[in-house]
Amino acid sequence: MMGRKLQLLIDTIQRLLRRDAHTNIKRIFSKTHPADLAILISYFDSLPKSLLFDLMDGNETRALVLAEMHHPEAAEFLVERPISEIVELLDAMDADDAADILGSIPEELSNEVLRRLEGADAEEVGDLLKYDEDTAGGIMTPDFIALHEDMTAQQAIEALRENREVDMAFYLYVVNDHEQLVGVLSLRKLVLVAQGRVLKELMEPNVASVQVDTDQEEVARQVARYNLLAIPVVDENNTLLGIVTVDDVIDVIKEEATEDFLKMAGAGEEMLTTESVATSVRARAPWLLVGCIGGLVGALVIKPFLGDLQEHHYLALFMPIIMAMGGNIGTQSATVIVRGLATGYVDRRKVAPIYWRELRVAILLGIAYGAIVGATSVLFSDGNVVYAGAVALSMTLGMGLAVSIGTLLPFLLERFGIDPAVSTGPFVTSAVDVLGLLIYFTVSTSLLTLM
Repeated sequence: MMGRKLQLLIDTIQRLLRRDAHTNIKRIFSKTHPADLAILISYFDSLPKSLLFDLMDGNETRALVLAEMHHPEAAEFLVERPISEIVELLDAMDADDAADILGSIPEELSNEVLRRLEGADAEEVGDLLKYDEDTAGGIMTPDFIALHEDMTAQQAIEALRENREVDMAFYLYVVNDHEQLVGVLSLRKLVLVAQGRVLKELMEPNVASVQVDTDQEEVARQVARYNLLAIPVVDENNTLLGIVTVDDVIDVIKEEATEDFLKMAGAGEEMLTTESVATSVRARAPWLLVGCIGGLVGALVIKPFLGDLQEHHYLALFMPIIMAMGGNIGTQSATVIVRGLATGYVDRRKVAPIYWRELRVAILLGIAYGAIVGATSVLFSDGNVVYAGAVALSMTLGMGLAVSIGTLLPFLLERFGIDPAVSTGPFVTSAVDVLGLLIYFTVSTSLLTLM
């Protein structure tokens, strides 16, 4: 939900736009954080968006706003502007943000922009574009403090004063003659020790680091595990290449969580603001096909029991709740397992205890809700207790089966190298519906034949 402050800002800008009060808009923009301006500009259509962007004060502010936007959205906005302006804006950004946005624009334009970027910026951005955008190399920044192990504390402090543009100076990374990472030192410790002490005596040699090709989700997991503000990125020779800062990790966590939940719903991997209609159709169609096929299989399951439905028409009344309860608890279990696997809270080697716990939960809930629905069904079946028992037993067994599918399927998919996030919505729901109906009709008809 949008905050009241941000909604007030949007409403105010809309009123000022209608009055062409551009001076007032500029004044408001000068007092607004770039992150809020990024959300604001994303709210408007292309024409007012372009006008508002031009009203921002200078390329430095505009670059900060673009960096705060979702990168594909920022790229989509930039491609409509003159190439000279694109170059100026990317040149004003941090290299990692520039590389992320540049990687989202068409290749021909990207190459032309890269040719026009000057000096060290072009080299840094070009190097970052070599890495996959979802890896440590793709999200790292090459702007960091690296100090030689033979430096004294005094020399290190002087080096820091000469590198004032580097943002993340809380951790000072120590390297050897070959630029290999050998230690880390906190800024606090550096300023408190005797100025003649050598860094190799002060540093912590056991440094948490990630390889340049490490997946960004694993990077985020490492930062969270060790409570870091930044984590160094190294190559196979342990050469220090860059760092991933906590603000980028937060973006990764948001991105990965969003991607997982969209996958679990079978809705693709991108939010609405970054997808065209055609892209959304292509992303959602395969998973809807799974649901469609599941429904057709469900019809085949019901067909042999049509005679029983005509004789015991009360059976049809509780088909929706049997499917709904199984689908809900199956999705709950799958969601818990998928997020647990993604965050590392679920141990892949302990499938049996996790499954046994989830199964007990399902059985207890199945008995409770089966008793409620079974007792209620007596009112619809002229007091037929056997029918009530059939409904109650079917619900208990169906919920147990649903939890089994929801719990075990993510483990199985991951075992075969398939993202378990895709299992929740399409596969679990379809499988639970079909098998839940099969259990319901099999149990119900078997018990009713005893009457």
